[in-house]
Amino acid sequence: MSPRSGGLARERVGARAVASAELYALTHRGNPGDVEFYERLCRGARRVLELGSGSGRVAIALAGARRNVVGLELDAGFLALARRNLRGASAAKQRYLRLIHGDFRDFELGERFERVLLPYNALYCLLTKSAALSCFRAAHRALEPGGLFAFDVWNAAPFARSRTSEAAEDDEPVVSFRHGARTWDVFEHSRVQRARQRLQVSYDYRAREDGSSLHMVIPQRYFLAAELDDLLTRAGFTVQARYGDFAEARFTARAPQQIVIARAR
Repeated sequence: MSPRSGGLARERVGARAVASAELYALTHRGNPGDVEFYERLCRGARRVLELGSGSGRVAIALAGARRNVVGLELDAGFLALARRNLRGASAAKQRYLRLIHGDFRDFELGERFERVLLPYNALYCLLTKSAALSCFRAAHRALEPGGLFAFDVWNAAPFARSRTSEAAEDDEPVVSFRHGARTWDVFEHSRVQRARQRLQVSYDYRAREDGSSLHMVIPQRYFLAAELDDLLTRAGFTVQARYGDFAEARFTARAPQQIVIARAR
């Protein structure tokens, strides 16, 4: 399927892909206040697009009788999980949310939105500046004139200045949870390539009861504020606001998050 396609994924999704998506979603449940922030941002908007919609956590929360939401997701396992989660939501949310297959690096849906969202560090899955610029330009094409594009990432400035070892290993689980008939311990390991602003983040899932395991690798490329400003400008945006947390505190070099709202010119 073309990365610019907005069509539905037709391929059969394997059980392992869905299981991986389930475990990832249980490990990464968002940041406190993020859904409420995006609800405030989308107040009054009738058409909203979420890029990298994953398990549907944000998109399902935003969909409703006065707001049509589209969730764009490339990973087949996450798309299947989101559709399952949507089936458990209210009839109104099922009616006003569409989940479609596509790549947020470059897409064309043939419709315009008042808001385009890229929540919860998804931007850092883009491993080059050119990929980020392509994504920003696609978001600009999807917006109505004057529409808003918003995203949040962890603030990389303190990490970029630190002397952290090139290899970070965690011997204790970062989180444990019950899923199905098993208790899963999750171990995180990272490799750093500072010259390229890259992180290779690995997650090892280990079930206490029967020794079942799953290994997941997520490459990341972190971006600093000045880089993002340049890319947004080149894509046709003006930065309207930048916050350091979801309570909309002023952004500083030590803020935990970098939350950006940009307006399409």
